[in-house]
Order: sequence, then structure tokens, then C-alpha cells
Amino acid sequence: MKPFKGTIALDIDGTLTTHPDRLEPPVHHFLEKLVDEGWQLAFITGRTFSFAKQLFAHFQVPYLLVVQNGAASYQMPEKRCLEKRMIPASSLDLLQEEGVGLLVESGQENGDTCYYLKDAFKGEELVYLEFRKSISPERFQPLASFSEFPHAFFAAGKFFAESEKAHKIAERLQKEALFRVVVIRDPFRKGFFIAHINAHKASKGEIVKGLRRPLIVAGDDYNDSEMLKEADVKIVMGNAPADMHALADIVAPPAAQNGIIKALEEATKRFL
Repeated sequence: MKPFKGTIALDIDGTLTTHPDRLEPPVHHFLEKLVDEGWQLAFITGRTFSFAKQLFAHFQVPYLLVVQNGAASYQMPEKRCLEKRMIPASSLDLLQEEGVGLLVESGQENGDTCYYLKDAFKGEELVYLEFRKSISPERFQPLASFSEFPHAFFAAGKFFAESEKAHKIAERLQKEALFRVVVIRDPFRKGFFIAHINAHKASKGEIVKGLRRPLIVAGDDYNDSEMLKEADVKIVMGNAPADMHALADIVAPPAAQNGIIKALEEATKRFL
């Protein structure tokens, strides 16, 4: 095994891939090559464990997988849980928002089942919920009331909404000490956003603080900003919001062009 060179922490959607269920082969092979050279990989995503791990099913190298914006961390491929930061189910009443449906992600230890109120998603939002079901491996379970939620804790909550509504939800919930809320672009529906709810101490920034240095970080959206600020070399994708480019040491070509390869080639050379 080669001597340790450093850690590379990578967002997934919009950074590594634009597909829900695969990495392009050149990206896959390049990442494995980096591990063979002595780099440690950490994939840090808003996806659930079930939704994220399918991208790396054919990896032949070890890696760290951090899901749901820091709710849980796993050493892979062993699937060994290293840390969890969950939300108490007793707070579900605080989360509900009139006129928009809440998706509650229970977490890997609860089978990654996603719960929602069957009458809360209507019209276009119901159509979109059905689309999410079609691209995601999780089981989706409707409830008549969140009083039926069967677990003591859950990993994350998500509202899918237009920008103004998503930001208003985030502003309201940030006043509650229990929650950390970020608004990100929906990677699967252009023009829409996700208000992503975590436990107060769960964030991508907190996760990367514990990673071995030197540290390269790559991301493409506002929820990646905290971890980018912790990095020794910061990569911002060309498809990121324009104001994020000011954070970057390297602006990568868009994810749809496998731009992460060129950016990581440049970043890793800085440590030769």
C-alpha cells in the first residue's frame, strides 16, 4: 500500500455525477486510481445510504460514505457505522408545513424507509413524489398521521418546493434549536429546491473537520460551502451557483463533462 497522501471529500450530485444511479466509468476508474496512489476518499451527500451506495457497488477500494448531509457516516464496503446524528421523532409536529408535503427519511438502521402523509402531497408535488419513488431504492410508506411514525429517531426531513417557499420553511425551522436546515437545488428537477433538515449538529462542515489532512474538497451547492471552507484545496464545479466560485481554488468543468477528473488531477499535483 502506498503512503497516505491525504483525503479527498466529494459531494455526489452535481459534482461526481448527474445521474441518479451511476457514475460514468472514467470517473469510477479515476477515483479508484487515486486510492491506489494513497488518497483516502470520503463521499458526503444528501442522499440516503441506500440511494448513495448503489453508485459505488463495483468499487474495489475502501471509502467513507457520509449520508443525509452528515446524519450518519459509514466505513465502506464493510457498512460499519462510525457515527450517527439523528432527530427525535417527538419533533415531527414542529416540522409540518401547511400546503407542502414533508418526506421523513428514517435512516439506514430503519431500512431507509421514507415516510410521508398520504394527503399532504397533491397535484404537481404528488407527481414529483411518484418520480422520486421511481428513481430511489428506498421503500416509501404513507401515513395518516405522523403519530403513526414507528421509530424514536429519524435521519433527515425534506421539503421539495420552489425557491421562495423552500427558503421560508428553512427560515422558520432554523429558529428551532433542534434543527439545521439548508436549501439546495433539487438535482433531479430543474428550478426546484430542497429544504433539507438535519439534527442541529449534523452538517458536511462538521464531518470534514474530523478528516485527515491534507484535505481536498469538491462541491457544487450551498450545502457544500461549510466543508469547502475547511479544505486545503477547494474545488467548485462550474455548474455551481456563480457566487460560490469565489470560494474556489479550482473551478472545475461541469459534472456532466466529468469535470471532476481534471480538477482532481490539478488539485493532487499541488501536494507532489
